[in-house]
Amino acid sequence: MRRLLLATVLALSPGLAVADETIAGQWQASLGHGVIIAMDVLADGHWSSQTVQNNRVVAEMAGTYQQDSKTPASGELVFTPVTSQTSPQHGPAQVEKDRYTVAAGGQVLRLVSGKDSMEFHRQPYAK
Repeated sequence: MRRLLLATVLALSPGLAVADETIAGQWQASLGHGVIIAMDVLADGHWSSQTVQNNRVVAEMAGTYQQDSKTPASGELVFTPVTSQTSPQHGPAQVEKDRYTVAAGGQVLRLVSGKDSMEFHRQPYAK
């Protein structure tokens, strides 16, 4: 399903977003209360994510992002959903603006939006 969403995004996107390899990869965040976010970020400016709460998928999204690097390991990201399926408790997909930092040798990605922050850990690519 995630590959289908990503393929749809790639087909519908008119141009490439500004991005680099710094944040490209497969990431996972455990937010507590049984909530996990798995996110795939491609260096070409596309992303997809799945949010699971108590073993139930509550959101699947895919879209484009723009990256504005301030330093080699920090900057700002704007995630723009192009496709989404969300549950009522999750709410609708929205454009998200985050400050980011990459730490621990590229293994940790911290996203901060307002007072909210999430810590993602790089996952090995599935073969």
